Amino acid sequence: MGIIAELAAIVLPVFLCAAIGLVWIRTGRDFDSDLVSTLVYKISVPCLIIATFSKVRLEFSALTEIAIAATIIYLITALFAAIFLRLWRLSFPAYLPSMIFPLVGSMGLPVSLFAYGEEGLALALVYFTIGAVGTFTIGAAIASGKLSLSNLSREPALWAAFVAILMMWLDITLPKWAYDSTKLLGAMAFPLQLIALGCSLGRFKISSLPRGIGLGIFRLGIGFIIGWGVAEYLGLEGMVRAVVILQSSMPVAVSNYLFAVIYKREPEEVASMVLISAGLSVVTLPMLLFYLL
Repeated sequence: MGIIAELAAIVLPVFLCAAIGLVWIRTGRDFDSDLVSTLVYKISVPCLIIATFSKVRLEFSALTEIAIAATIIYLITALFAAIFLRLWRLSFPAYLPSMIFPLVGSMGLPVSLFAYGEEGLALALVYFTIGAVGTFTIGAAIASGKLSLSNLSREPALWAAFVAILMMWLDITLPKWAYDSTKLLGAMAFPLQLIALGCSLGRFKISSLPRGIGLGIFRLGIGFIIGWGVAEYLGLEGMVRAVVILQSSMPVAVSNYLFAVIYKREPEEVASMVLISAGLSVVTLPMLLFYLL
């Protein structure tokens, strides 16, 4: 019963918050996704990065390991996903970003925190930052058909990561008022992200069930296999290994659906992938944590 209670303590808060958003939308209430996204990604997540790395002091070797692992995983995933889509003659602009970039933010970060504490969160934030850079450059470029780096320079999370690295390098500690402020603002990221995720899932409609199931299973499966393989190849151990495998095994990110809507890349199909892979994670996530813990 001990391991079951431990798993419940990790996954239930995540799914409960998402369920609140799902019920909120299904009962006809309004939810300003643009406002929430702005609060989370422009204010809360950058504060979360700075507050976390102000308190948690990790070895640079661990941060380097997870950064290298994340980069390799994204590249290998892109290669295998491209081969898979080519074999099935499916659109790269519509489906490839969804295959490459999983839900490492709104689901991966809180799960890493609940499973491995603040050190696990710090490691997951490194993986998240690399994924965010890739999502808003490569992911957007695939969906739109053109590459633009202008938006990346305006992403507060990227600048917060640079500040956090500088603080660690120079061994700078925030004053208590600054730490408490960034921690307070950062703390709202998890519930807001998860509620927004639930609201997004509540709006989605499944248009192609067989394809959505197939691609959703492929995303979860290939994420775990590649994450595990890279961790083994690099000889990762302990918490770094666990966070790498955990983050790489997340379902399809909601941001991929937004790209599909903006650039008219079969949004209903991408919505099916997001919804089905998130639903499957109710089963796969506890199994994954059981393996990693």
